[in-house]
Amino acid sequence: MAYLELNIDRIRSDKLIYVTDHTALLRADTWQATSSHQHYTVADGKHVIGMDQLADWFAYKDFISRTNITGNQDSPYNFSDPGSVFEEFQKKQFTIHEYSTIVLLSLYVIIFIIGLLGNALIIVTTIRNGQSQHSKNYFLINLAVADLAVTLCCMPTSLGTIIYRIWVYGKFLCKFVAFFQGVAVAVSVYSLTAMSIDRYLSIQNPMASRKFMTKRQCLIMIAAMWIISALFMGPLLYIKTVHTSELDSLPSVDFCIEQWPQERDRKAYGLFLLFVVFLIPGVTLAVCYSHVGRALCSKDITREGSDTSTRGLFSRKKAARMIIILIIVFMLCWLPYNIASLVSDLSHDFVLILLFFTLWLGHAHSAINPVMFWLLNRRFREKVRVLVKSVKKNTFSCTSTSSMSLPAYV
Repeated sequence: MAYLELNIDRIRSDKLIYVTDHTALLRADTWQATSSHQHYTVADGKHVIGMDQLADWFAYKDFISRTNITGNQDSPYNFSDPGSVFEEFQKKQFTIHEYSTIVLLSLYVIIFIIGLLGNALIIVTTIRNGQSQHSKNYFLINLAVADLAVTLCCMPTSLGTIIYRIWVYGKFLCKFVAFFQGVAVAVSVYSLTAMSIDRYLSIQNPMASRKFMTKRQCLIMIAAMWIISALFMGPLLYIKTVHTSELDSLPSVDFCIEQWPQERDRKAYGLFLLFVVFLIPGVTLAVCYSHVGRALCSKDITREGSDTSTRGLFSRKKAARMIIILIIVFMLCWLPYNIASLVSDLSHDFVLILLFFTLWLGHAHSAINPVMFWLLNRRFREKVRVLVKSVKKNTFSCTSTSSMSLPAYV
């Protein structure tokens, strides 16, 4: 079996491997390299092909061999016209694997609808009923906005990438989607962290909670979440780019890739994000809820106080339980994708398919949040029912509806 020999002229500090004869790429049945496939690049000085895209090119080679283009007079393809063969290969790129693609498409449609409607309902019902003045509900609305942003901005392009693996959305979306997804995920983490701090203060020191969790302070914190998250994800706007791969007379192909100056820069940035987006908030969440749990389970607290204070304590317990569940759901949704990303250097179809499914699970978090909120909060269900009745009344009545008034649900 022939294989692509990497005849290296030189290796630059930016990890570019220059190949003497790039035409050998499509003549080979496989390829060999001793370094990481994911973060190296094959080039001849003008035509550059990322190692992480070599699988696509060899899929093209495999497609050619399976259709008996060479040596079979009955073949429907003409190898003398590489463009027509490549066009057929592009059609084959509409699937990662036929069955897994169908499953992923179905799953994305489901979470898109749920995420769109669910988060919109959280925002509308909270604002419509005048409960956005409660500090904790500012963070809840912020969380719903971040989830809605993932639903509207990230899911459609991910869906398109599953359908058609080659990047067809242009340079702006290549940079913006990765950047905005990172910002939205970070804002979700920080919103959950702020909600946990609010719960901690309201239970441990209610006076401090009323003093520090004012409307102004909450709005400042929310603005800081978005600004800091944008700063943390800013490098993605620089390193994400559309790369055009060209081989001989074949049509050019675009891929949305990361171009790091050096490999150590990529690793350092990954560790930085792990630290500021997951570890620091994670420690904060653990500390807050360890104190909250200890306080709520205290016999002295549960046995003392009037009926009013008992009901208030019960309400705080329910709110704390709901936020803890939301945090656990977040970790369960995004942890698999981070693990899959760590092993994505393995050039194996199963790993690539697993990466797509774990990314779907991360995106599904934006749809699971409103579902969990519906299941855990009776008052939210009541608000949604009232809102639906109001919409129906507006649909079948010419008279204007009056505004609703319901108690806070968090």
